[in-house]
Parts: sequence; C-alpha cells; structure tokens
Amino acid sequence: MNYQRKQLTPDLTPLIDVVFLLLIFFMVATTFDDMKGMKIDLPKSEVSEITEAVDKISILVTSNGELKIKIDRQKESSIVDIRKDELQEKIKNIIVLMENKRVAILADRGIDYGDVVDIMSDIKLAGAQAIDIETKGK
Repeated sequence: MNYQRKQLTPDLTPLIDVVFLLLIFFMVATTFDDMKGMKIDLPKSEVSEITEAVDKISILVTSNGELKIKIDRQKESSIVDIRKDELQEKIKNIIVLMENKRVAILADRGIDYGDVVDIMSDIKLAGAQAIDIETKGK
C-alpha cells in the first residue's frame, strides 16, 4: 500500500479578515491635522483651553513672519496665505458672516511683540469683538 501524506496548509482566511479589520479601524480612527506642515512654536501658558466656536478665524504667524488665515466653518476649514497690508480688509469681509466675532492668534514665540500688537490692532479695527491668543500648556 502506497499512502501519500497530504500537505497541510493553514487556513489564512481568518488572519486576512483580522488584518483588514485592523486596517479599517486605524483608517477610521486616525485624525488628520491640517496644521502639521506649519511650524509655530506657541508660548506656554497656564490656561491653554479656549472654548470652540462654530465659526472660527485663526491668524497664524510663522517664525519668519508669514501670515496665514485659517477659517473653520463647521466641518470644513481652509488656510489662506495673506499679506500684512490686506489682513484687516480680509478679516472684515469674513467677520461680517460670523455670529461669534472672535479671532484667535497663533504666533510663533520668536515673533516680535510689536508685530503681534500690530496684528491685534488690525483685527480690532476689522470689527472683532474678542481676540484670543492661543498658547500651549506647560
């Protein structure tokens, strides 16, 4: 009698199912931060939490003095490069459409204090009711 041994191969279907479930879980659980490309070293503060508004305008000031406006509207946001001389007019046009007329400033800690004061002045003249200066916790 000539018996041939059958080659036993493990069933990989359950393993593949688990791998795909893990892949789907990590794809869904991952958050995307649209501000990761900009290096802004925020100053430290004891109070670092600001109540989130439905509509929010953030002025981003990078370490080399570039200005960007981040406009958050419900589930979408956009970041636009802007020059210093058009900041006030741009904010004025956006702030008219907002219920909460708050503007946040995210300025790199290496920026001159005078530059931040100039930006705050432009924001106030554009009609903002409140200006938030965002910091990171200690």
